[in-house]
Amino acid sequence: MTPIKRCWRPQGRFLREFARTCSVSAACRAAGLARRTVYRWRDADADFRARWENARGRVVERLRDEVMERALVGTERPVWQDGRIAGHETVVDTRVLWKLFQALQAETDGPRAAELQAQRERNAELSRRLDAGEKRVAAYDAELRAAAARRGSGTE
Repeated sequence: MTPIKRCWRPQGRFLREFARTCSVSAACRAAGLARRTVYRWRDADADFRARWENARGRVVERLRDEVMERALVGTERPVWQDGRIAGHETVVDTRVLWKLFQALQAETDGPRAAELQAQRERNAELSRRLDAGEKRVAAYDAELRAAAARRGSGTE
């Protein structure tokens, strides 16, 4: 494969915009790059890939902060009266709050609660079978050692 020329300035512009928007297309437009170029850089250059993931991580953190604020603190919305803004009210996004709750309590309250319970039961059964199998193997191994010891001492 042909080595990729490092273009720090376009890469830096791309990564800054990508960290701001989490949009490859918007970051490419801002840096004047083709999408296939940045994907090729990401696939071939471990340093660029690490910087890409770092930029993506910053976006995820920012989004997480925004979601938490909307769910817990709320956002200011105008209150209209007679075609004018009469004041503002704080509105908490209860849909986001509910989704956060479901994510935190996925085993008991989430949409996949039954599936997760069934998986836990399958895992418990598998664990029980593995334990029983290990006990049988240990008993068989002990029998073989005892038989080998008897043969070695000539008592069989």
